[in-house]
Amino acid sequence: MKRTFLTACVMIVVLFTANIVFSQSNTDYKSTIESMNKEMAKNMIEGNTEKLLSLYTDDAISMPSYQPIRDGIAAIRKSSDEETKSGVKYTLFVPTTLKVIPNGNMITEIGTYKISMTMPNMDKPMEDHGKYLTIWEKQKDGSLKVKVETWNSDVDPMSMMNQMGQKGADKK
Repeated sequence: MKRTFLTACVMIVVLFTANIVFSQSNTDYKSTIESMNKEMAKNMIEGNTEKLLSLYTDDAISMPSYQPIRDGIAAIRKSSDEETKSGVKYTLFVPTTLKVIPNGNMITEIGTYKISMTMPNMDKPMEDHGKYLTIWEKQKDGSLKVKVETWNSDVDPMSMMNQMGQKGADKK
């Protein structure tokens, strides 16, 4: 009887301790990722593609909303360069980390975003908001880099086009 009680006590202590360690890890990862997201936002707004891409693994995969997959850092760089050449400039990017899920050397981040950008021939910035999922990979030096990312808008593009068409009709 004493042995069963002692075993149960040890199990409770082990589970409690593991839960504390896991919680601290989640908090640490979330803090690190939020800091990296701030750096990412700064680089986007400054148009610093190289600093932005330094946060990605060489074999990163990007799956943007309404566009084909970009497989590898070269494909992500090419797409970023094309976007810059087209005149797109980011004026705001605010990611909000909602959940962090560590699993081995990968950490899944789930969040929401707000973004604003200007494009040639636009009177005012285009704004968007939505959700994203990023898988971060722990590097040998302990740092994190983006391994996989995907995001999509909460704004229905058809309703946005209808609103833009309506605004154009109102001007006539």
